[in-house]
This record gives sequence, structure tokens and C-alpha cells, in this order.
Amino acid sequence: MGRPVRFNSCVLHQTWTEGRPPSSAADPPSFPPLCPLVVRGDRDGRPDRRHRPARAGPWPAAQPALTAQARRSGLPVLDAGRGQPNWIATAPRAAFFRLGTFAVEEAVAAGSPVAGDPYWGRTPAAEGIADRLVAGLDPADFLRAAVDWVVAELGADPDELVSEWVRAILGDGYPSPTRMLRHCESVMERYLQEVTGARVPLRVFGTEGGAAAMAYTFRSLKENGIPGPGDKVAIAAPVFTPYLQIPALADFGLDIVEVRAAPNAAYRFEPGQLTAALRDPAIKAFMVINPGNPDTRAMRPERLAEIAALVATERPDLVVVADTVYATFVEGFRGLLAEIPRNVICLHSFSKNAGATGNRLGFVALAADSLLDDLLTPATAARYESVTADPAALPFVARMVADSREVALHNIAGLATPDQVQMAFFALSHLLPSGAAPTASLREELAARAAALLGPLGVDAPGGQDTLYYALVDLEAVARVRHGEAGVARLRAQDPTRVPVRLAHDHGVVVLPGAGFGAPTWDVRVCLAALPADALHRVAESLTQVVDALTT
Repeated sequence: MGRPVRFNSCVLHQTWTEGRPPSSAADPPSFPPLCPLVVRGDRDGRPDRRHRPARAGPWPAAQPALTAQARRSGLPVLDAGRGQPNWIATAPRAAFFRLGTFAVEEAVAAGSPVAGDPYWGRTPAAEGIADRLVAGLDPADFLRAAVDWVVAELGADPDELVSEWVRAILGDGYPSPTRMLRHCESVMERYLQEVTGARVPLRVFGTEGGAAAMAYTFRSLKENGIPGPGDKVAIAAPVFTPYLQIPALADFGLDIVEVRAAPNAAYRFEPGQLTAALRDPAIKAFMVINPGNPDTRAMRPERLAEIAALVATERPDLVVVADTVYATFVEGFRGLLAEIPRNVICLHSFSKNAGATGNRLGFVALAADSLLDDLLTPATAARYESVTADPAALPFVARMVADSREVALHNIAGLATPDQVQMAFFALSHLLPSGAAPTASLREELAARAAALLGPLGVDAPGGQDTLYYALVDLEAVARVRHGEAGVARLRAQDPTRVPVRLAHDHGVVVLPGAGFGAPTWDVRVCLAALPADALHRVAESLTQVVDALTT
């Protein structure tokens, strides 16, 4: 047996000699189950293998092993595992680089501070800088449209706006304010208001992607005792794995309550389901990705209204952490930030809708009038004495900024200023009138990809408000369509971890098991954003072959 490969607490034994594939293509490596099943009896006393422990298994860590196995198959690799989209938003990037060129020209024109050495430039003069920029731009240029829109819609002074962006893209000065540059924040505020339906003033903190937004949020909640040790946190499941893992770390000392979505339905949660769980006063926070991942449905307006009524009458103290990264993929999306803005910490990033996973651009937003500020206690204020003479009055979002640099380095906190400009341009690509057509075409493309995958499988998308960024495929439903209930029974007798392994080994296809996200054991997540329609059709063919092999 080859060397063991460790993923978290699991050990997967490669059953081939290092560098040499298995002797038989029909005999893929045998990986032990990574997410042990809880076998429960159904109403007839038979075991139901669709249930699994609430805690997520280490499947995200095992993904590289599946990808490596797919590459060893000798077949073209179809990687539908990670959430990496195969598109790149070009117009806002072109505007970014065009502004950068202009900014360097302006710095050169300002003269060198080092006598006789033209290598160096100075901070460009602010007076007249907007006119100098637009003079070299076509009226239809994205960059010119962006400047005109911010001036007209947000009331910005043209020179102040362009000067901020020019200095920012040059990295000429520390981020100030540290939370976010003034005009960049106003763009983010309007963008999030448009995306979520919120109509209240917001405070925005730019972060190094959605992961940083998540980490900073959890850290500051912990540092400020919101919630405290022994409290409960409700999480909408199935869910992106870190939400099941981070709060359960020992140093948070929290109890996790999963609120499970209805599988294969046009709605995400049953009527009254959320309020029944969140009515418990021991639950201090509710964490939800909306629209979801891997379950890509948005919460229905009726469920949002139920939560709003609960907060208004029984749970005004409930904190909601809402991740809205997939919001732009749902037409007419409305989020919890619109319904209960005081209670919400909103997380967002541009990794998906702009094809910017490598840019690491995201933010946290709270209402200017936030419940979080009311929940702060004098006991936690001492931590922030180096930030202000009155730490007890420091808002929660300002504490997040300080915590992001271990408080002591708060004066040099903040997202890199060039990144703030790029993020503002990504947001403006949705706000400008020209942004409607690309958004609509992307939604149409994802619908075509969903049809290409699900059609050959003989199953339908759940329906409702669905991003179609992923497809959570119920392999029991596929087996039922192809082989009836007897086929489903034969499938349930198998080890569910064989599906992704056989797909990688025999077909060069990478998908992720739904169990790793807290989804039913026989679900697999396929990223529709990662592959074109023809490739997803081939993924479907491979899935049917594996299901057939396991059920006949």
C-alpha cells in the first residue's frame, strides 16, 4: 500500500505505488467514507442512509485528491467541484487598467520630487483632474460612464471623486478612512441597497474577499461576547462547509442548531420552520447564505416576512449573519437586510458574479442604526482603548476594523486601495444602465447549463428563485428514474463515497458530495458556473454510468 494521505482527522490510503496508476481501470482506489452515516430507521423500520451527522466532514480538504485522481485517469478533466466560474467580467477590469494608466501619467506630469530623476512622480493635482480624465475617453467608455453616474446619482464632486480613485489606484496613501474610502463606500452602499432591496444607510467595511469578511465577523462577535460561551447559533443547512466548522471550534464554545432546507422543492423552508427554531431565546444568532450554497434557492418572501414579524414581536435581540454572494444571480432578489436591517450583518463578495476569485474582493455591511451596537457591553470596551479615548462608544463595525489588525495595528487597517477601486468598478458594472444586459445573459447561460446537466439525468431543478450557480443532484432520484425503487434500494446498499471516486477515476469528472455540506448523503454538488453546457452534458452521462454500475 502507498503512503497515507491525511485530510484533517481522516487518512485516505492510496492503493497504488507513488507515481503509478492502479493496475486495473475497473478497480478505482478504495477510499473509506469521509462522512460517516447515521443510520436511522424510517417509519417501516428500514435504515435511512440519507441522514448524516450535523457536523460537516472534511470533503473540501479531500477535493485535491479527487482532482488528482481525475488527472491520473488519462481523460480530459471536467472539474465541476470548486465554485470557480469560467467567465471574467472584462469592462470593469478594462476601466481599472485604463484608470491606472491615466494615474501614472498624472503622477509623471506632477514632476519628480527627486531632482534630475524622472523615475519618480508626485501625487497628481486634484484641481481639474476629472476634466483631464474624461477628455481622453469615449462617451460610451465604461470609465467615463462610471464617473458620470457617481457624480449624478451619488452627488460626488467630480475632482474629489477622480482624485480619490487616482490616488487609490496608485496606492498613494494609507486607506483613509480605514474602513473604506469615502466614494468607494458610497458606491458599495448603493450597490448593496439595489441588490438586496435595503433602503437604509449602511456602513461598509472592505475586506480581502468573502472569506475575510466571514473571519472578521466571527472574530469580532467572539471578542464582544455576541454570542457568548454556551449560547446557541442556528445555521441554515445545507451550507458552505466553513459555516458548519468555524462556529463549532472549541474557542467559540457555541452549540449549533441546524435548520434544514426542504430537498427538491420550489421553496427552501417550510412555513413556520424558521420561526419555530429562532423563537428559542437561547439562539443568539442565525447564519444563512441566501441564496444558498450548495442549495441554490433564495428564501421566499413569505419566510422573510415571518422572520421580520418574529424579530418585531419576540426576538428583537436576534443577530442575523447573511451571506449574499449569489444575490445577483436571482432576478428581483430581496434579502433579510431589506426586512430587518438593524439585526443583519451582511457579507458579500465579487468572486462569483465578476469571475474574480483571485481578486479577493468582498465587504461587510451593517445598518448605520445597528442592533450590534446596542449589544456591546462595557466589559469588552477595554480591548479597544488604543483606538479611541471613548472605547465604549466605538461602534461594532469600527471594532471589526480594529480586530482585523489585532487592534494594536488599527491605524494601518483597511483593504488595499487599488482593490477598493476595482471593487467599486465591479459594483458599478451592476449599477450602470449598461449592466442589465450582461446580468441577464449570464442568468440565461446558467439556465441552459442546468438543462444540459439535468436533462440527461431525467430530473428537474427544484424551481423557485434559484441562482442555478450549482446543481445539487439527488442520485436517488436519478436511480429511481432509471431503475425504479429496486434501483434506489441497491444504491442505498452501496458506499456513497464511491460515487465521486469512480467519477474521478473512470471518467475524469470532479464533483463534490453533498454530505460534505450537510446535504443528504446521496446528493452531489455540480458547479454549473464552472463548465460550458456541452461539458456538463458529459458530466451527466458520466453520472448515469456510475449510477447504473452501482444499481445493476
